[in-house]
Amino acid sequence: MSGTTSQSTGEIDLILSDTILIAQEHVSDIIHQIDLFKIDETQNEYFKNTYLTKLSTDIIKFVELTTLTSKLLISKKKASIPAIKDSHIHLLFILKGINQAQHKNDTFVLEDLIKYELKDNLTQWKIDHIPSIKRYLS
Repeated sequence: MSGTTSQSTGEIDLILSDTILIAQEHVSDIIHQIDLFKIDETQNEYFKNTYLTKLSTDIIKFVELTTLTSKLLISKKKASIPAIKDSHIHLLFILKGINQAQHKNDTFVLEDLIKYELKDNLTQWKIDHIPSIKRYLS
C-alpha cells in the first residue's frame, strides 16, 4: 500500500514539475508576443483582432495551467501561495480591460494594457511566482 502512495506522490511531483516547465515556456512565449506587438491605426482590423484573440486565448491557457498547478500544490503538497490567486485575478481584470478597449476601438488604452499591465503581470509570474512554485517542488 505504501508503495502505491509513494508512486502516486512521485507521479504528482513529476506532473507538477512538467506543468510548471510548460507554464514557464508559455509565459515566455506570451511576453515575446507582447514585445512584438504594435497597434497601428492603419492596421487591418482582421489582423488586429486575430492577434488579440490569440493573445487572450494564450493568457487563458496560462491561467488554467497555473490554476491547476496551484490546486495540485494545495491538495497534494499542502502548500499555498496567496500571491498566485491575486495575480490570476489581476490577469483576468486585464483581459476584461483589453476586451473593453477593443470593443471601443481605443487603441491607446489597448496598447497600454498590453505593453504595460499585461507584460508587468506576466513578468512577475516569470521572475517571482513560477520560481516560488519550483521551490515548493524541490
